Amino acid sequence: MRLFHLLSPDLWVVRRIANYHRILCLGPFHVLKLPRRDQTSDVDMNRTIRRLFNIAIFLCLCSAVQVGQSQVSLSDFSLADDRTYLLQTVEGHRYAGRVDFYDRSGLVMTRRNGRIAILKPDEIKAIKEVDNQFYPQNFQQMREKLQKEFGSKYVVSITEHFLVVHPPGDYEKWALPFEQLYLRVAAYFKTRGLTIHEPEFPMVAVVLRTRNEFVQMAQQRNAASNVIGYYAFHSNRLIAYQQKIPWRNEAHNWADTMSTIIHEATHQTAANIGIHSRIGVNPRWVTEGLATMFEAKGVNNFFKYPNFNDRINWGRLKELRELYKEGEVEGTVQQLIESDALFKHDSKRAYAVSWAMSLYLAERYPRKYAQYLGMLQKKELTSSISVSNRVKYFQKAFGDPAAIEAGVRAFADRMPQSEAK
Repeated sequence: MRLFHLLSPDLWVVRRIANYHRILCLGPFHVLKLPRRDQTSDVDMNRTIRRLFNIAIFLCLCSAVQVGQSQVSLSDFSLADDRTYLLQTVEGHRYAGRVDFYDRSGLVMTRRNGRIAILKPDEIKAIKEVDNQFYPQNFQQMREKLQKEFGSKYVVSITEHFLVVHPPGDYEKWALPFEQLYLRVAAYFKTRGLTIHEPEFPMVAVVLRTRNEFVQMAQQRNAASNVIGYYAFHSNRLIAYQQKIPWRNEAHNWADTMSTIIHEATHQTAANIGIHSRIGVNPRWVTEGLATMFEAKGVNNFFKYPNFNDRINWGRLKELRELYKEGEVEGTVQQLIESDALFKHDSKRAYAVSWAMSLYLAERYPRKYAQYLGMLQKKELTSSISVSNRVKYFQKAFGDPAAIEAGVRAFADRMPQSEAK
């Protein structure tokens, strides 16, 4: 009763009506009749309008209470990651997928199209099992939906592992590079003894025609727009555009575009064959270090370019040498191992040292490096690895971070001064 009195003394009408009909809320025009203007005074008319206004406020409060009470208690469920569930959100979205992880704080659902949804309990209205098995969407189902999403200005090409959305024509220019890179990345890890698996879902790569389209899409998805492309772990999509800087020739523009595509496609492939976790916590120096390694032709195509010089990312080496000259590298390895913060406030140093450390470990300690990546593959680690444990896992694999940093410096100093040598 206190809530009613705080709003208005006239709300006793609502309470009496609710008690009489044994309901929580009832539309006001079902219970009150507006008197005709010639049958009542101005005082009566104003009082009736006031009561209707108060009833409207009360109905809004009832609606808010009902929404708050509609959330599910995840502790009441026993959800399995090999079954299909239909989940409805409070906002009205419907997701079909498996539940990879859940507790009182929320759940992680992998949808049938490969997208990942992370939801809190107050965002979930209902969830029910609809199949005792989980079936990913097939290539044709996803292709039809992508074609509808991007329209007639784009075509959707199918390779063995990819659905590539690109401007019409030139299948070999747009679609084949993704498949070729996938095979090279998979071969790289296989030859180093890592356990990999076939992608569970078709991988989606989108190459847009213009930067304006890319910026618009990035803003809609709260993604960085000051890059040529990016891979989103949760949507499992690679989004990029063909760079066309007027004062540069086509070969240079295409080289920059492909360098970005190689970097991001390495992220995507590694996440889909089990090298990285899509739902866990991957140390960023590991993910970015691998991707910058694969930018070098001797890494992403080591059968054709077997020489060590071809495995050097010359752009990153140049940056690293500048940082050494300025005395800005000391302690960076420790920083990268402890957290990902350096990527936010000094990305040049973070990327350069991540590349050098990854190449150093892969070249000098290939077995230990493979074992470290294998350890990070474990679900119980990637789903719960904490900042405090990052150093412990690194030390278990490689020993003292300071010694690794010294080794990286000596390794970089021995590299040729230019690509020609």
